[in-house]
Amino acid sequence: MKLKLNVYPVIPDMEEKIVEIVNKAVENRAKLVEIAYGEAADHVKKRILNCLNRKDVRSLYSRLEKTDKGWGRIYLHFRW
Repeated sequence: MKLKLNVYPVIPDMEEKIVEIVNKAVENRAKLVEIAYGEAADHVKKRILNCLNRKDVRSLYSRLEKTDKGWGRIYLHFRW
């Protein structure tokens, strides 16, 4: 199962949506979560990464993969 979250254009409650989709992935035992931030500025990417690196969120996923080519995306991999 793959879940997607598009935060482009930037939404004000982005951190809440990220935590919500990570929790949903844990409940449904998803293998992958894709967070697309698009052509947004670097500070948006930093906000997303800071949210994902919080201690309570970091313990839920196993690996993080970043891509910068074209549309910016961050992939969260889960190991069950």
